Amino acid sequence: MDNKLTDDDVDRLLAPAAPQKAEKWRNAVRNGFTDHVVAKGKAQREDRLVISKAADLEMCGVDWLWPGRFARGKIGLIAGMPDMGKGQIAAFLAAAVTASIALPCDEGIAPQGNVIWFNAEDDARDTVLPRAVAAGADRKRIHFVNSVRVGGEDRGFSFVSDLQLLRQAIDEIGNVALVIVDPMSAYLGVGKVDSRSATDVRGVLSPLKDMAEGLHIAVIGIAHFNKKDDIKSALLRVSDSIAYVAAARHVYAVLDDPEDKNSKLFVKAKNNLAPDKKALRYGMGVKTVGRDAKLGVDIEAPFIVWHPQHVEITANEAMAAAGGTTAKREAREFLLERLEAGPVKADDLFEEAEQNGISKSTLKRAKKDLKIKSQKQRGEMEGAWVWELPSKGATERKLVPFGE
Repeated sequence: MDNKLTDDDVDRLLAPAAPQKAEKWRNAVRNGFTDHVVAKGKAQREDRLVISKAADLEMCGVDWLWPGRFARGKIGLIAGMPDMGKGQIAAFLAAAVTASIALPCDEGIAPQGNVIWFNAEDDARDTVLPRAVAAGADRKRIHFVNSVRVGGEDRGFSFVSDLQLLRQAIDEIGNVALVIVDPMSAYLGVGKVDSRSATDVRGVLSPLKDMAEGLHIAVIGIAHFNKKDDIKSALLRVSDSIAYVAAARHVYAVLDDPEDKNSKLFVKAKNNLAPDKKALRYGMGVKTVGRDAKLGVDIEAPFIVWHPQHVEITANEAMAAAGGTTAKREAREFLLERLEAGPVKADDLFEEAEQNGISKSTLKRAKKDLKIKSQKQRGEMEGAWVWELPSKGATERKLVPFGE
C-alpha cells in the first residue's frame, strides 16, 4: 500500500475500530503518520479470541499446598479482625513449607520449597522472623521483600507495576512454593487503585492469579475484616471489596471460639476446590527464639498451638454466636449498671436499651440470665412493671460463665 491513503482506505483498513478511533487515525494519515496507521490496522486485524479446544486439553488434578485447604497455583485469603493470630498462622504456613512441619489434625504435610514473604505492617527483624523461628521455619528458605529498586531508587512494591519483577525473583530463587502477602491491600498501588472498587481490585488481582497459575505457586494473602460488624457473613466482611473473595479460591476466617474464650477458630468461608473442611481450633504459645546481646534480653515470640481435634462449626455460625454473646454481655452490663441503685420501670429500661443499640429480646435474655425480678410497682393497683436485681450472691454466681 502506498503512502497516499484516502479516507476510504483507512475505513477498510480499520473497519473494526470505534468511530472516534477511526477518525483519530484519519487525522494521523492527513498529518503524515501513514506507517503508524498501517501498523495499527494490521495489528487490529490480527486481534482475535484465544481459544482452546476441550479435546486438546489434558485434565489434571488439584495440587495441594495444604490438602483440602490451600492449593498451589491459586490465590487464598486468611481474613479476620486484628490480634486474632493471622500473622502467626502465616508464620506456621512458612514453617510447614520450608521445614515440612506437619499440618494439624493429621491433614498431611506441605510440599517443601522456598517462601517469598511480603509484610507491610511488622518489622521483619523483631516481629516476623522471630515468629517464623518460633513456628519452626527454615530461615534459609524464607525471602522477605523489602522494596523495589528502579533506576537506582527504592520504592514500595505494587502489584500494578511490579508483578514482572516478582516473577523474575521467583525464577532467580527457584523452587518457590508459597508467596505470603500481608496484607493484600498494602500492595495494590497507592493512589492508583481504589480498594473499594471491585473493578479496580479485580484488575490488579487477575494478573496475579494468572502468574500463580502459570508458575504453579500458592499465593496466600492476609486480609482485614471491614467495619460492617452488623453483617454476619464472613465473605462480606473481607476487606472493602468483594473482588478479593471472587479472585480467591480459598477464604478462611479467624474468629473467636464461642465455646472457649481462650481459643480462636480457623474456619472455611469459601473453598471452590474441595468439600467442606471442619474448622480448626487454636491457641497461642510463646517461646524464646534467641537473645539480643546489645539489649541484653531474650527474644520471645508467639506461635500457633493447634488443638488435636476438628470443630464442627461454620464461619457464619461462629460469627453469629460471637455476635450474640457480645450483645448479651452488653445487655447484662447495662442492666447491672442501671439497676444498681434500685428498681426501674421496665418501659424505661426498654427505651434506654434501644437508644444504646440493645434489642428488647436481648434485654429479656440478659434479664433471665441475671435472675432479675419483675413485679408491679408497690402500692398501685395499675402500677407499671419494674425490674429489680436479686441478691448480690445470686447475681455474682450467674456472672461467672460470661462466655456462655
